[in-house]
Amino acid sequence: MTEGLREGIGQVPFVDHHVHQPYKRAQAIGVEDFRRPFTEASIPAAWTENIQTLIGYQWMVRELARVLGCDATEDAVLAVRNGMAVLRYHRLLADAANLGACYADDLFAAGQCYPIDVWSEVIGRPVERVLRVETFVEQGYAACPTLDDALHRLSREIVSPARRLVSLKSIAGYRTGLAFDPPSATQHQQAVKAYSELRGAALSPHAAQRAPAVLSPSPGRIADKALVDTIVWSALEAAVPLGLPMQFHVAFGDDDIIMARNDPTLMRALFAHAPFRAVPLVLLHCYPFHRQAGYLASTYPNVCLDLGLTIPIVGPGAAAVLAETLELCPTRQLLASTDGHMEPEFQWFGVHVWRWALARVLGQYVAWDIFDADTALTTARAVLHDNALRVYQTGN
Repeated sequence: MTEGLREGIGQVPFVDHHVHQPYKRAQAIGVEDFRRPFTEASIPAAWTENIQTLIGYQWMVRELARVLGCDATEDAVLAVRNGMAVLRYHRLLADAANLGACYADDLFAAGQCYPIDVWSEVIGRPVERVLRVETFVEQGYAACPTLDDALHRLSREIVSPARRLVSLKSIAGYRTGLAFDPPSATQHQQAVKAYSELRGAALSPHAAQRAPAVLSPSPGRIADKALVDTIVWSALEAAVPLGLPMQFHVAFGDDDIIMARNDPTLMRALFAHAPFRAVPLVLLHCYPFHRQAGYLASTYPNVCLDLGLTIPIVGPGAAAVLAETLELCPTRQLLASTDGHMEPEFQWFGVHVWRWALARVLGQYVAWDIFDADTALTTARAVLHDNALRVYQTGN
């Protein structure tokens, strides 16, 4: 790897096309909050007892110590971090990452995070909105007595110019898996019934009094396959005239997924439906199915993939995952994101590891005389910046 290539990659603004605003709270946090983004577990022992030994996490502490100019220990990094003003710290990390525009799924931890416009001011970057469709439907129970009402509300949100959406997003992978079924009369009947029951549970006078338990779903959580499939299909139909992309959570993620249902090759019904080929379908995370996702990108021109969340958590394994992805994925269809969430360090570190992995993989291609340094830098710019602007039809 040449020093020039590494420096060139560092100068490319990173368009984070899949991210969440961090929690809005006082700057001082404890060690458990600091570790928490590095596991998708819901069982506290995962981050209180073990995550500090995760290689990626240890690397993050070491790299953040360099940015903050302190000893490379958890205690030292937390002390310096917690001693800084909130806004100064957020801006410091955004600048250190050479962060560009961010496309945020703002229904993650709704109410706990910075509003999009406020976060944009905090980091000094444009922030665009991504709509999580299943959660949006759940939030509309009070206003929508029937499923038809809910789907109409969703379609209005998608097509309204005032909403300024750059993408849709589905978390069907968490809820029911990725084997979507096309619409049918039977599916619609089942979806209507499920919606009515879930709405009733969510609006029950007793729902708000129930204390949330670890691994227990909230009342009204949409996890019925017929209903999820109906919502996703309806959202895509609304997106087609606009060419609006739709992101899909794939595989690696929260501990409520069933991995066998998250292989992206199960999404064939969406790929095979000709009208949906006008819509970029963006596969997020993908690990351990990144090779399958690469195959899909090589087969379907409207399929793009991303290794966000995977890249920062696998740490030094990121170069191997990226190289395996590029075995089949055209570089024009590979996007970069962090899936930053909870705390700002995770987004900053995700950018750092993306640049590190690209420099190593592309530098190896140059060393093998597969292509020259200029092509390597052009490829990195496409992955980190240009592809997102083209796919999401944005100017930033």
